[in-house]
Amino acid sequence: MVSENQTIVLEDLKVSGMVKNRKLARVISQQGWREFRALVEAKTEKYERNFVVINRWEPTSQVCSDCGYKWGKIDLSVRSVLCLGCGTEHDRDQNASVNIEKVGIGHCHDYKCTSRQSKTISVASVNVSVSEAGRS
Repeated sequence: MVSENQTIVLEDLKVSGMVKNRKLARVISQQGWREFRALVEAKTEKYERNFVVINRWEPTSQVCSDCGYKWGKIDLSVRSVLCLGCGTEHDRDQNASVNIEKVGIGHCHDYKCTSRQSKTISVASVNVSVSEAGRS
């Protein structure tokens, strides 16, 4: 991974807070994220690559990676989001990874679209609404 990329961007995570989730504590503890980060950092020095860690407070899963519309916090059970700003459907994790890359290489989120009062909803909610409307 390090030898194939010029820049590696990681998101700083508060693992101690994540471990407080009873359902995920064991899985999170077994991942060895600190060791992974240390190894990646050492390899980037060895291969003379850029290593960037972005702030844990960056709203990477709360912003559309296409238009910059900020929909705010969404429940972890919501895996897909339909942006009301541009109409694009995003996988939650893939959207966050694109945003992490953008922030890591110096492109800040575009917050011009964040002043709207409308609320972005999950794709599952849209599908339920459409099927209910079809029955009427």
